[in-house]
Amino acid sequence: MFKTLYGLKQALRAWNSQIHDYLLSLDFDKSSLESALYVKTKGVETLAISPYVDDLLIIRNNTKLIDDFKLNMMQAFEMIDHGLMNFFLGM
Repeated sequence: MFKTLYGLKQALRAWNSQIHDYLLSLDFDKSSLESALYVKTKGVETLAISPYVDDLLIIRNNTKLIDDFKLNMMQAFEMIDHGLMNFFLGM
C-alpha cells in the first residue's frame, strides 16, 4: 500500500498526506492550533504525535499506548524505532 518516497520531488508533501490520513484513520484528532500535532485521548490516557519531516515525535502518558501505536505503524510503514528521545530541535 505504501512505498518509499525518498528522492521524489513531492516526497515530503506525499509523506505528510499519507501520515495525516493514517493518523486520522486511527482516530487521532488534528490540533486546530498546531498543524503538526495529532492527539488521541481515551479517558485519562493521551497519545500525542508530532510529525517532523520524515520522523515522528511520540508523547504519551501510558506505555501500552505507544507500544500499540508502534505496532500499527510497523504494519503500515517501514520504520525504525530510535528509542527514547534525548535531543530534538536544539532542546
